[in-house]
Parts: sequence; C-alpha cells; structure tokens
Amino acid sequence: MISHSHKCIFIHIPKVAGTSITSIFSDPVTPEVNKDRLLPFLMEDNKFDPPPPHLGAKDFVKYGHVTKEIFESYFKFAFVRNPWDRIVSEYKYRRHATRYDFKTFVFEHFPKPSWTDEYCHVIPQYDFLYDEKGNCLVDFVGRFENIQKDFDQICKQLDAPLIKLSHKNRSLSLFRRDNSLYEILRTIKDSLSLNQKRNTFKKYTEYYDDETIDWISKIYEKDIEVFNYKFGK
Repeated sequence: MISHSHKCIFIHIPKVAGTSITSIFSDPVTPEVNKDRLLPFLMEDNKFDPPPPHLGAKDFVKYGHVTKEIFESYFKFAFVRNPWDRIVSEYKYRRHATRYDFKTFVFEHFPKPSWTDEYCHVIPQYDFLYDEKGNCLVDFVGRFENIQKDFDQICKQLDAPLIKLSHKNRSLSLFRRDNSLYEILRTIKDSLSLNQKRNTFKKYTEYYDDETIDWISKIYEKDIEVFNYKFGK
C-alpha cells in the first residue's frame, strides 16, 4: 500500500492484520502506476516474473509502483507475527479446517513454491522486508502481538490521528470475504463440519505437536531469529 497523502508505504505481509491498516491509510483514489517506469519492464521478457500477489519491500521499485527516490524518502513500515500463529491463521483462513486436521495440512497440503496467492501467504516474513544482502528495507517493524501500541507509534510518526484498529478479514469470520449470501451459507455449512469442530481451538499452540513445531521452526528459521519469536510466546 502506498499513501502519497501520508508519504508512507505499508508492506502488507499476509495474515498480519494488513487489511485493517490498509483501510486507514489508503488514499481516497489509488494513484495510477507510473506507466513510464513500467514500460521497460513490460517490454522485456518477464512473462515468468509477474508482480507477486503481495508486494515485498523490494517490489515497489522493481515493478514501477514508485521511483527509488520516493521509496527512500517515504516512511516504510510493516507488521510481523509469530510464525506458528500465522500458519494456524492461514490454515483457518483457507477453510482447510473443514477438510483435514492441521498436521495433515502442514505435511501434505502446505503450499509449494509458485506464483500464487496461496504460496505468497506462507512466504517467510523476512523475505518481505529484507533484500538479498540482508539489508532491512523498512523504517519500522511492528508486532501483531502488540499491534495497537505499535500502530500508535506509526500514527505519531506520520502526524496522523490515533485510531483504534478493528480486526478486518478475521479467519473464519461470518463475513470473512464479503457479504454475499453464498459466503454466508458457505460459512454456516463449514461451521457444521466435524473436522472444523475438531480444529477450533482457543490458542494456536493447541494445533501443534512436537513434529509440527519443529517443521515450522525450520521453514521460518529467519523469522524466528530476526524477529525474536518463540513457540507459545
């Protein structure tokens, strides 16, 4: 998300409350992509390298959304989340809980590397915020677990009014995607699923056993190390 009115760029990492934040800072009319900067990209043989469903920090300049000068001058921020918690949220968001248990999802249905929204949702958070040389490309990294306090700091930095965040796009919410009758009926149907009832726990830690804890820790080793996360904390 780019807000020229606030002179900021928000790197929206999937399943880290990005929808709520985007709704606050989005400009009333989204500025058009700079076509002059996109033209060389479109003329090259980039058919196997389209823009990803969710932009990482390095993608804003790469795909012509802003100039390098604007990117460097704007305030850039993002939020991260405990990796074990984030994957449980994704598991519920995709309604996998209505089809199979969490361990089956992790070992048999985890998204494989591809240019899809599903895979983009499980890319390590580190990859969204750092370049290939290990340089952090954002000015502020907040934490989902401390989101309102950290968001208040961002508002102060941007001289914006302090706003209480709502939780939009909540996993398995009745109106998770839209208000259509189809979605409402689908959610009601899903709520009757025996698999979902077996997988609706209060805490993300209840979805895990030793094998899945270890497997997630290996995939998100950089997230755990750089953002200082631990299982259950």
